[in-house]
Amino acid sequence: MLQTWFHKLIDCHKGTINRLLHVVGIGLVFIALFQKSILLLIAGAVLQELGHFYEYWRTRDPKSSPWYCFRPQMIFWVVLVLIIGYILFTR
Repeated sequence: MLQTWFHKLIDCHKGTINRLLHVVGIGLVFIALFQKSILLLIAGAVLQELGHFYEYWRTRDPKSSPWYCFRPQMIFWVVLVLIIGYILFTR
């Protein structure tokens, strides 16, 4: 089950612009952790998700749809939010 979700997660990140937006978004998330900035964290997360919407809008491929990627990404975001919450609020 996890392996299937992992492959699904990888399938959702095709396209140069999508990957570029994810790299920039992840960069903002890490900067937010060091700066302890909730606004940068939200901006990074939104930027990453915009990559999925752009890729779907451009290709109309169902595998690029944000809804196709929803479950595997939710696992990723829950784990990430727990880590971020720990870092932001316990230091």
